[in-house]
Amino acid sequence: MIVQRFDLAVSGEPIPQARAGRGRHGSYVPKRSAEYRERIQAAWMISGRPTLGSASFSLSVRFYRATQRPCDLDNLLKAVCDALNGLAFTDDKQLVCISGAHKLECARGEERTELTLWVATAAVP
Repeated sequence: MIVQRFDLAVSGEPIPQARAGRGRHGSYVPKRSAEYRERIQAAWMISGRPTLGSASFSLSVRFYRATQRPCDLDNLLKAVCDALNGLAFTDDKQLVCISGAHKLECARGEERTELTLWVATAAVP
C-alpha cells in the first residue's frame, strides 16, 4: 500500500550496521546486524507493509539505547535504511532529508527505535 507517511517502532536494542565479513563462501552480514535488520523488517510487516514507492522521502529517527558502548550515529542510520531498502521505499538513494536523528539514553529493557518516513513533498510531521 503506497502511503504519504508512516511511523514504525522497533523493540530491542538498536544495533549499528557492521562491516560485512568475509568467509569461505563470500561476504556476509554479521549476526547482530542481521538480527537487527530482521527486527526492523518484522516491524514493517506487522505495520501493514507500507511503502513510499519511488518518491523522494524524508526520515526522522530516535534510537533509544541503554548500553554505554559507543556507536556511530551514521551506522545506526545505515542499518535502518538497509533494512527497509526495497520494502518501504524502492531505493535508499531516494532519501533527501534527515529531519532528525537522535541517540537517546533509556532504562534497560526499554531499548527501541522509533522512526517516521514521509514523502518529501508532503507536510513535515
